[in-house]
Amino acid sequence: MGHVHMIFGVILIILAILATAWEIATQRGLPRALRGIVIGLFDLQVLLGIITWIVRRPNWSFVFHPIIMIVAVIILHVMTSPSAPRSRRLTGWVVATVLFIIGAAIYHH
Repeated sequence: MGHVHMIFGVILIILAILATAWEIATQRGLPRALRGIVIGLFDLQVLLGIITWIVRRPNWSFVFHPIIMIVAVIILHVMTSPSAPRSRRLTGWVVATVLFIIGAAIYHH
């Protein structure tokens, strides 16, 4: 399960970078349906992470990885709404993407 979570995580970080670039490059940002799919995939990743946590039972020094990742997903949900001002959407995507990269960088077994 841990390998699936890790590989899917790398793919999602690339997707987050692409979504952030799309937000920067266009005035309207991601289409509503595409945003929903992207955020839904991140929600799935959180679920896979929780399952991996339960199965592997890592020590408590590892707690920052899931905290950072969950905060990043919450930021996506709250700040990237298509009805939000462009500056707020951009901030949400950029901050979440940076947090995803930091969270992945501190991942270790």
